[in-house]
Amino acid sequence: MEAAIIVLGDLFSSYFSEDPTKAENNSPTWMTEVLPLQKERRAVMDTGMRLKYHRLKKRISLEDIASGILSPRELKKIEIGSKDPALKDLEALCKKLAIPLAPKDNPIGKVLVKNFKNSLLHPQNKAKIMEQYADIQGHPLLHADEDVELEYSIQQIRYFIITGDLDSAEEKIKEVDRFREFMNQEQFYLFHKYNGNYNYILNDFEKALKTYLVAEKIAPNTISASELGDLYYSIGISSTKCRETEMAYKYSEMALKIYQQEFIPKRIVECHLNIAITHQHFGNFRMSMEHYKNALTIGNKLEIDILRFTTEFNLGYSYFLFQNYDLSIVHIENSLKYIHPEYTADLLLSYCILIKCQYEVGNFEAAKEWIRKGLEIVENKKLNIDSPTNHIFKEAYIEFICLVHLLEKKYDKFENYVLNQLIPSLEATDNYFESGYYFGHLGQIYYNQGRYKESAEIMNKARESYRNINTLFRE
Repeated sequence: MEAAIIVLGDLFSSYFSEDPTKAENNSPTWMTEVLPLQKERRAVMDTGMRLKYHRLKKRISLEDIASGILSPRELKKIEIGSKDPALKDLEALCKKLAIPLAPKDNPIGKVLVKNFKNSLLHPQNKAKIMEQYADIQGHPLLHADEDVELEYSIQQIRYFIITGDLDSAEEKIKEVDRFREFMNQEQFYLFHKYNGNYNYILNDFEKALKTYLVAEKIAPNTISASELGDLYYSIGISSTKCRETEMAYKYSEMALKIYQQEFIPKRIVECHLNIAITHQHFGNFRMSMEHYKNALTIGNKLEIDILRFTTEFNLGYSYFLFQNYDLSIVHIENSLKYIHPEYTADLLLSYCILIKCQYEVGNFEAAKEWIRKGLEIVENKKLNIDSPTNHIFKEAYIEFICLVHLLEKKYDKFENYVLNQLIPSLEATDNYFESGYYFGHLGQIYYNQGRYKESAEIMNKARESYRNINTLFRE
């Protein structure tokens, strides 16, 4: 998963329609710091940079390379470009490093890495990308000159993020970070951007946003419109997660204009979705619904199931927020036609919305049928409160269990789960609408049980949650 993937957003948070288990065993134990701003970088590696690059690549000390040829001090001057080496010294240094005297012209290597890079910009077929990677991996021309090798290593970061191999992505970031000083301007920009992708996938949205904004400042004028659109889109969805609503709207609109000019329908749909979310945050519900419908109209013409699921889900959840339960049911049920069974969190989230809608309209038998389908997933995958480690996955499971207890009228268990499991999880992500929803139902249960004082207290919490919605997005 990466920052350039579909946004699944509700009024207060964004979800990602990918396998929620992919990031479960990865945690942000290591993060690259936001890199220093540097607007002008080298166009090509000079002799000293080449020597230093290969020395660091082979992890050889300055003293060991200089030994028997020249002093370490002289070699350092050569590496920083303040002195040119004598030919005999250069020959001896290159022989020791096992590299040619001058960089090789490598047109085939450049084409290989360029095609690889283009395939990663707007990924739609993960299997095809993995097949392409398998074909070029280990190709000697990808390591025949420094620029191609460095470019390939940077693109591998994005590849590992797209394919969900976050451990390899982390290792590659650490490895490539050692060679920042050798990057040209575009490579430096892409390294920042892919660091942003990595932070985003680990849910460190503030660091992701900061890194994307640095990438924008150092982006060379030569980058393509599609690449710039991808950066703007990444800033837009990161801003949504950080509740920087004005920034989210601005960059999503900028990305949309580029994608409309470049005619990239998938991204046009995704931009409409994020713009719809920002309009919800602004309270512009009519405009929000227009963008959701635009996303649905375009998305239905594309044969991308995960995109169809995302669009139907967003529209369905939006109708749920507006208490139009009948239309919510229609769109959420439509979304289930396009979701793969392995996406357990997305399925449980969808079932929860359907259960709540059917419950609100008094169709308890239909609600119980969705409960039954959800319990099949829980039993088949042997899920329990401790099994899902991904936050979204865990929250979906907890909410589903709360609804099971509500429908079965096991009010003691419902109370326990809501107060001790679900509410803390919702409050951690400032999901005030859902907090208010469950406080409201718990307050009604207390009232029916004659627990009037507790009912009043919980109902006050429900009202406070709903008030926090407006407060949150005025800040």
